[in-house]
Amino acid sequence: MNDELSHKLSTLDLNLLRVFCVVCQQSSITRAAEQLALTQSSVSNAINRLKIALDCELFIRIGRGIEPTATGLYIFNSVQPMLDAIEQTLMGISEFDPYTSSRVFTIYANEAVIDLLQPHLDKALAQLTVRVVFRNSPVHEDDQYQDLQMQKIDLLIDIVPPKLKTFRFQKVAQERIICVVRQQHPQIHNSVSREDYFAAEHVMYRFHRDNMRVADIISNEPLPQRTLYCEQSSILSMLSLISKSNAIGIAPYAFSQSYAQLFNLNLLELPFETRPIELFSIWPSKHSQDKSCIWLRQTIEILMKEAYGSS
Repeated sequence: MNDELSHKLSTLDLNLLRVFCVVCQQSSITRAAEQLALTQSSVSNAINRLKIALDCELFIRIGRGIEPTATGLYIFNSVQPMLDAIEQTLMGISEFDPYTSSRVFTIYANEAVIDLLQPHLDKALAQLTVRVVFRNSPVHEDDQYQDLQMQKIDLLIDIVPPKLKTFRFQKVAQERIICVVRQQHPQIHNSVSREDYFAAEHVMYRFHRDNMRVADIISNEPLPQRTLYCEQSSILSMLSLISKSNAIGIAPYAFSQSYAQLFNLNLLELPFETRPIELFSIWPSKHSQDKSCIWLRQTIEILMKEAYGSS
């Protein structure tokens, strides 16, 4: 290492590396500035200072965003785990008491999970000062993970585990999927045959994951094309519509059971082999040792077992 480079590195502001890593994660100066609570010019200046100190290009522009160069990616993969370890160590020092804390946690989940979990959560928090607020997950997966990374939420409950190593996950429950029809359906009564299932019109739940339908995710075999009656973004709206038509649908068993009597619905086994939907709690790797986040994850794990234990 030459003397000039050695001097630059010895005087390098380590905050520049933190800014650099956030820009890598967000692929955007604007989003990185928002996460860091800095101005865009401050973030740009930090990246430029690091570029000069290391004497190499760190990013290239791709479309409307930016991506790290090969050198930049090498630096990110080397530095980010060390920054996470430092943050985990510091977070692990702080104590957390749910009986005295005024912390408000936010969790993304789908409506079926929220509907089942909220009564259990209300009971669990009755004597505590801490609060936990559920919000419906954004439609698109990227938005969920961006909000988790930017600490707009504390936990994500989803049916697909994360692909990136910057997040960790744990399976907390599983839910079987059943066929839902109205009780006075003219063809389908106490069971549904494969022929009747695929001949019927279907109310389908809008699920934005690789353009797949829920039935295709749970099925152990490729399924024939179904006739679309209507597409819904709400499972509850889907159940309501099924109760007023001869269309059928598929839905989570525990959630549907709660509304079967209200909507006069029959819940039937599907006429093809299926696997259950798995539910995961997901959080940023850097929060793994944060005692408040550990409490939240453990609480949700217990409540999920209560809510889904008999499903």
